[in-house]
Amino acid sequence: MSEEQQQREQYARQLVQNIQIMEEEIARGQSNLQMFQAQESRLAETAKAVSELKNHEPGDEILVSIGSGVHLRVNLANASHVIVALGAGFAAEKSLEEALAGFEKQQEQLLDISRRQQEHLRKAYAQLEAMRKQISQLVQR
Repeated sequence: MSEEQQQREQYARQLVQNIQIMEEEIARGQSNLQMFQAQESRLAETAKAVSELKNHEPGDEILVSIGSGVHLRVNLANASHVIVALGAGFAAEKSLEEALAGFEKQQEQLLDISRRQQEHLRKAYAQLEAMRKQISQLVQR
């Protein structure tokens, strides 16, 4: 086998490894994108529920989801404020308007992250296709 053939084979093996790495990176990126989109969707649902509290008065009976399709009937003690998780086990009472503004800001951040992730994935797909084309050309020689 000539030195040129050996170099081509080594280059082809390196391309195959790079393709595998790129495919793994794309899979992680797609998983992250789905996670961001799911978070944004849950945040939109929460914002809608908080916004609907504007239509209620203290003492009104409402259904509150506690997860897994289970709801409780509760009487509202206060329809003008909610308690919002801040992270690290902390929470704060906020007016409906403050809470909604916070949700909107979080949604904007998630949408921005999603757009950047989609652009990153687009570039990764382009790189992957270029590497696959190179492999195909090497095999045809």
